Amino acid sequence: MRNVVWMAGMTAVLLLSGCSLEERVPVEMAKIAKSSPVGNASSLQVDIRLDIGSLEISRGKSSNLYSLDLEYDKASYQAEINYDQGSGGDGRLSFTLKSTHKRGIRDERRNNRLLLNLTDALPVSLKVNTGVGDARLALSRLRLARLDLESGVSDTRLSAYDPNPAVCDEIRLRNGVGNLNAVGLGNLNFRRFDFEGGVGGATLDFSGQLKQDAAVRIQVGVGGVTARMPRDVGVRVTAEKHFLSGLQLDGFRREGAGDDYYSENYNRTKVRMHLVVKTGVGGFRITWM
Repeated sequence: MRNVVWMAGMTAVLLLSGCSLEERVPVEMAKIAKSSPVGNASSLQVDIRLDIGSLEISRGKSSNLYSLDLEYDKASYQAEINYDQGSGGDGRLSFTLKSTHKRGIRDERRNNRLLLNLTDALPVSLKVNTGVGDARLALSRLRLARLDLESGVSDTRLSAYDPNPAVCDEIRLRNGVGNLNAVGLGNLNFRRFDFEGGVGGATLDFSGQLKQDAAVRIQVGVGGVTARMPRDVGVRVTAEKHFLSGLQLDGFRREGAGDDYYSENYNRTKVRMHLVVKTGVGGFRITWM
C-alpha cells in the first residue's frame, strides 16, 4: 500500500511539473547554407517566419541577392526555404522554421539561429515574423522599399546608421511581449510609419536623414513608448482628448481648441512629421536629441 501511495505521489509530481513519462527526444543539430546571385533580378521580396530562435539580418555582398546560414535542431523543427523569380524580375525569398510538435523530453536545449544577408544593389521589401527569441536587424545602406516586422516573445533591435539610398514607402512595426529598440529610423527615409505596441516597451529613435515629410501612427499598448526626435525635424502631434494624460510632450505648444501640438521648431524646418498618437495603459513621451 505504501508503495502504491509513493508511486501515485511521484506521478502527480511529474504531471504538475510539466514532465511526462515519454521517451527523450535527442537534439539533432543541422546546418544549411544557401545563396543566390543577383543575376537579372530587379527587386527582392523577403518573407521570414521564425517560431523559435535568434535572427540576424544585415547587408551582404552586392553580387549576392541573398545568402543565409541556418543552424537548427532538425529533430524538433522543420525548415522551408524557397526562392523564385517572376517574369518581371521580381525575386521572392521565403523562409519558415516551425516546430514539428514532437512530444517528449529534450535532452538538451540549443537555440536555432538564422543569419541572413541581403543585397544592397536592388530594392528590398522585408517581412519578418518572430516568435520566441532575439532579433537583430541591421538595415544600414539597404535599398529598403518596405518593412513589416512583428515580434512575439522576443527582444528586438533595429538599426540604420547609414542612409537608405531609396525611399521606403512604409514601415510597419508590431511589438509583442519583449522590448523593441529602433535606432536611426530617419535613415530609412520612410513616407509612412505605423507602430503598434504590446506588453513590452519600445524606444523609437528617429535620427537620420529623412528627406521628405512623413506620416507616423503610434498606438501604445501596455508598455510605454519613447520617441526620440532630431532637432532638425518639425513635429506635429495629434491625440484624442481622453488620452492626453498619457502624453509627455516637452517643447511643444498647443494651437487652437483642437488636439494638435506643434514643436517649437515646426515653422523653421524643411522636413516635418505628423504623429497620430493613441495611448493605452502605457504612456508616450517625446525627447529631443
